[in-house]
Amino acid sequence: MDTLFTTDFFRDNRRRLRAALGNDTPIVITGNGVMQRGGDEPSPFHQDSSFWYLTGLNGPDLTLVMMADTEYVIVPGMSAVREAFDGAHDLNAYERRSGIRSFVDERTGWNQLKGLRAVATLGAAPVHWKAYGIYTLPFRRRTIARLKRLNPGITIHDIRPELAGLRSIKQPAELQALQRAIDITSETLQEIAGGALKEAKHEHEIDAALGYGFRRRGADGHAFAPIVGAGAHGTTLHYIENSGPIRSDDLVVLDVGAEAEHYAADITRTVSQSPITGRKADVLKAVEAVQDFALDLIKPGMHYREYELAVEAEMGRQLVSLNLIKRTDRDSIRYYYPHATSHFLGLDTHDVGDYREPFRAGMVITCEPGIYIPEEGIGVRIEDDVLLTANGHEVLSGACPRRLTPVQ
Repeated sequence: MDTLFTTDFFRDNRRRLRAALGNDTPIVITGNGVMQRGGDEPSPFHQDSSFWYLTGLNGPDLTLVMMADTEYVIVPGMSAVREAFDGAHDLNAYERRSGIRSFVDERTGWNQLKGLRAVATLGAAPVHWKAYGIYTLPFRRRTIARLKRLNPGITIHDIRPELAGLRSIKQPAELQALQRAIDITSETLQEIAGGALKEAKHEHEIDAALGYGFRRRGADGHAFAPIVGAGAHGTTLHYIENSGPIRSDDLVVLDVGAEAEHYAADITRTVSQSPITGRKADVLKAVEAVQDFALDLIKPGMHYREYELAVEAEMGRQLVSLNLIKRTDRDSIRYYYPHATSHFLGLDTHDVGDYREPFRAGMVITCEPGIYIPEEGIGVRIEDDVLLTANGHEVLSGACPRRLTPVQ
């Protein structure tokens, strides 16, 4: 499949970053390296999204340097054994892709950074994100430490805000990649709802059908670990074991997304092998009503916090109508609706963006209300991908029906 991204895309992103920074401070951006999976086996390599946005390069352990009048990439040496196993760096291909003409070895590249009084780079996350229960990648921390060793007293400017501002407004090629990923996800979900779901006995059967459907349609794979949660598993927001049984009357939460040229889709549909009736239908209709309410609010100028508070209030009204709560206070609502309605979408499933700023045309966000009732084993989530336009919004995932299973 032909790439949507030209050399000019990456070259222009570097130019726009320099303009956003507003001065000639040297910029040093590190890419990701290869991480251990277990023993001597690596995890699949995934490039840092901001590094890719600026270079288009997927090789590990690369570092981009942008000086006032030149730019180059530091490329570490590889042993013959590693080249045999992983493949050598193809510098000619790197130049064609990125538009960068200079590639230097580690010693040369880092020596050229000695004597800097200030540098701009991507700030590093803490070693452990307690809120998410994950250990973070070490590469940005390692780059910052190396710059400080080379240049004691150096001033470091964190350019995450500038890059988030650039990345949050999608360019035409990015929107095409997003739409490709979304269409692949939509088509696969519809195929599964009409086929594999009807005969599935276990969640892993749907998991396998998703991967096959994505790759068969040209996706690079999953944008994130798919969620296939049947019955009570659908009340766990990020359930990814996908190993439980599916009963004919279970609601099954499918929160999935294909990846196309590094860009992520993120669509959720709640389905069943049988028509959805009774209490389960009531809960699904309530979630649909909240999503309709939320979509009506999505337009340029709307502030994210104002939007979320309005959706929370509407969710409270729906929860009262379901006799789940009696008071619409935050604690009562959040017991059954514990997550935000929207997040940015792009190179990362939870993409970068400033949640303190109002919505602007060109942003792509999700809209995903849900109701989770652990005591009843009912979980419902509906999620669509939405582009902010000059006059309102466009639902990019609109080709995927919200009701893939009949509701009575």
